[in-house]
Amino acid sequence: MKQWILAWRALVRRPGFVSAVVAILALGIGANTAIFSLVDAVLLKPLPYPNPDRLVTVMEASPSKNESTSLIAPARLEDWNRRNRTFEVIAAWYSENITDTSGPEPQRLAARRVSPRFFSVFGVKPVLGRTFTRDEEVDGGPSSAVISYGLWERQYNRDPGVIGRRLVLEGRGFTIVGVMPKGPAGTDVDVWIPAQLAAGLMRNRDARFLIGVGRMRPGVTIAQAQEDLARIQRDLGREFPQSDQGWSAVVGDFKEARVAGYHRALFLVLGAVGLLLLIAVANVAGLMLTQLQRRARELAIRSSIGGTRTQVVVGVMREVLLITAAGVGLGCLLAAWLVDLLAHAFDTLPRSAAIQFDWRALSFAALAGFLAVALCGLLPALQATRSRISSALSQGGRGVSGQHKWQSSLVAGQIAITVLLLSSAGLMLRSYRNLSHVDLGFDPDHAITFHVGAGWSEDRTHVGQMQTAILAELERTPGVESAGDTNFLPTTGATLRYQVTLEGLAGASDSGHLTIGERSISRGYLAALGTPLIAGQDCPDLPPVSNDPRNPGPPPKALVSRRFADMYGNGQNLVGRHLRWVDQPLGAPMDIIGIAGNAREDTLDVVPAPYLYVCMAPGGWPDPEYVVRTHGDARALMQQIRPIVHNIDRSRAVFGLQSVRDVVDQSLETPGLNMRMLTGFAIAALLLASVGLYGLVSLTVGARTREIGVRMALGAAAPQIAWHVVSGAVRLVAAGVAAGLVLTFLAERVLRAVLFGVSPMDLATLSATVLTLTIASALATLAPALKAARIDPLEAIRTE
Repeated sequence: MKQWILAWRALVRRPGFVSAVVAILALGIGANTAIFSLVDAVLLKPLPYPNPDRLVTVMEASPSKNESTSLIAPARLEDWNRRNRTFEVIAAWYSENITDTSGPEPQRLAARRVSPRFFSVFGVKPVLGRTFTRDEEVDGGPSSAVISYGLWERQYNRDPGVIGRRLVLEGRGFTIVGVMPKGPAGTDVDVWIPAQLAAGLMRNRDARFLIGVGRMRPGVTIAQAQEDLARIQRDLGREFPQSDQGWSAVVGDFKEARVAGYHRALFLVLGAVGLLLLIAVANVAGLMLTQLQRRARELAIRSSIGGTRTQVVVGVMREVLLITAAGVGLGCLLAAWLVDLLAHAFDTLPRSAAIQFDWRALSFAALAGFLAVALCGLLPALQATRSRISSALSQGGRGVSGQHKWQSSLVAGQIAITVLLLSSAGLMLRSYRNLSHVDLGFDPDHAITFHVGAGWSEDRTHVGQMQTAILAELERTPGVESAGDTNFLPTTGATLRYQVTLEGLAGASDSGHLTIGERSISRGYLAALGTPLIAGQDCPDLPPVSNDPRNPGPPPKALVSRRFADMYGNGQNLVGRHLRWVDQPLGAPMDIIGIAGNAREDTLDVVPAPYLYVCMAPGGWPDPEYVVRTHGDARALMQQIRPIVHNIDRSRAVFGLQSVRDVVDQSLETPGLNMRMLTGFAIAALLLASVGLYGLVSLTVGARTREIGVRMALGAAAPQIAWHVVSGAVRLVAAGVAAGLVLTFLAERVLRAVLFGVSPMDLATLSATVLTLTIASALATLAPALKAARIDPLEAIRTE
């Protein structure tokens, strides 16, 4: 115990060194543990289901129609279940927002309408009650519901007597029969309801609206399952050539589908924090080499007064263990705080609820830090105790040794990695700026959006009448310029793809089939969004959807985007032309009544594609995105929305109330967060590299004090001495910068995949990186250089 106390006292006498090493270790360990915990929860951990590797997504596809994936028709889902040889079960669902009027105020619930056998696919048992019976899954069966753990906790305070209670959804009563567990069932669903599809819909093989999921049989691969469904679909194409010919199936990994789009960003951040750990380890190693070089005289004195080599080395290792323990402890606290911060910052990520402290990551980072401290403490201690005592005492710990070369290599490596991180952060910053200043094709300011709860199973005429009344009341509201609705807002990535034929014109394919994106819109939507009308006219007022199949309504009308006109119009005026859906060749043609400006309908980083804006009758989409433009403050208008809707129908939930600018900003959240995190890592790396350079130059000056004194005694001026010190640092920094630029070049392909509107080898960004590093290096070198210039030659020679 006494030896540990002595080791502690030795560290207390060097507070600056100890504080620096502990802080650097804590930063590297904490940041790596937190980021790995995030990546592990989202990308690496298996899904919380029995045999999750057998879960797959199942979708339709039509290569001939340029549809790589498509939703599934219920009739085809049943055919696949009956005829397949590779699946235990295939099920499907579709989502909708429904209004719950069970309580005193209507509230929006995220519902999932599920096909038979849905819960069998996942193999998750409810914590209370049961899932659906066969009678409840067919058309006309009892109205039952399974609720999520979140809804059970939020609305029923985890009351075990909830089974048998009634939910009133869209005016219908549903009996709660089960409660799903927390986590595995998903955090984005409030209630599951049997789809109970009508017989007519089950016969319609062109009604594609289901998302499929399946559980493969043991030993079956995704490729085998894919081929099995493709075989079935070829048979169905011969049996039903009108609807199934040219269609196939796509089977994919279920886990990969859930986290698609996040791989690159998260692995980029993980790589950056890994490089930060590498810099931290190199920095700690450099600090240890510097400190033990200065202590060479002390270690020699210990040996000269009777200390054995083992005793001296063990004493140094005790100090190493104390420093490492402090760094790991502080790093553990930092990691716990960062994990909680990341869980809240990334709460929109899939599986974000599973983000938790990962002890494996902590152990790895702590081991890396310990090895760096231990090796860089042990080796110099062995060398110091192996050398001749008289030589060590005469040099006073200021001789130049091979340790300087090792430390120079470590510092150069830190500078190289810092160049890579700084340039990557600069490129991400430029990319984010480009994204945030891209031409949207619409004006998001002074506009708001919201939803009003309504379901697909409701009376469409009644829903359409409500929508008409809401839009009319909004347009009468003081300060409102225009109001309309659409099925999906721009920049959200929610896009429906179809193929159409254009009257009198050939398209990109020999068949004349044109692949387009689709938006269903009402009159006033384009004006409310701020999308310019280039030619023709806006959608007309349309009557609500009729429930009478004998009343198809007025002839369909649509607008096309300018991109559509440029790609397919061949310079001709498209207003007055006719379009037809490829899937409905006998349907009524659509009149093109106008041309709208190009809007970023997909995502901000995608060039506007050709789009078709179909004029939608009220009730055609039960819960559209309402958009309202005002002359004044959009936030003030938000306060009026709920009273307006509840004056028309008090049973409706209003949700998703936000400005259109907020919608656009949400599409920037992930690239913005990645940019900020990478910038933080780059700044930390710059500071660590500066500390490493400062330590190396200080050590060099200390070791060459006598030489500097002799130079000054022989007539060297102070500026010459300072430049001599600085020139050595310049050569080291130049080598590190050159290596860093090479690393940046090697990372070009990775960077190109996450950048927008800027090249990975952008000269301005790389120049700014080099300039920033040069300034930081100059500041780190300045103090040791001035110290060298102020050395008293007589005092330097005398102390030697």
